[in-house]
Amino acid sequence: MKRKVPNPNKGLMLGIMAMAIIVLAVVVVFWMWCFPNGVQAESPRAGYKIVLADGFQGDSLQLMVNDSLVFSRRVLADTLEVAVDVPDGENLLMVARPEEDRVSSFEMPEGGGRLTLRKRDGMVEMEVS
Repeated sequence: MKRKVPNPNKGLMLGIMAMAIIVLAVVVVFWMWCFPNGVQAESPRAGYKIVLADGFQGDSLQLMVNDSLVFSRRVLADTLEVAVDVPDGENLLMVARPEEDRVSSFEMPEGGGRLTLRKRDGMVEMEVS
């Protein structure tokens, strides 16, 4: 009578299957922990139109909204319009003029809109319309 010899491959395959189930369970638990309400929808976005009106022609200019650089070049036209789409909420517009070594900052209104920037007597002014 032959003795039954245990198959080492069968034990290895069962171990691999057990590890795969454990890894899958960890991934599912991590996913549920990070996204408790499913995939989160993006926050509403506000659209702004920044119009560079009087006094900027020929100036080197940088426009930054929060920490993002949205415009960086020399203004060649009398008026220039820059469209910016940022998350709705508290936003800060910074106007940097590197050649004059000046920076101006303005709080942007919530919900988007048209912002007109004018340069008078070396100072930048913002009008909301």
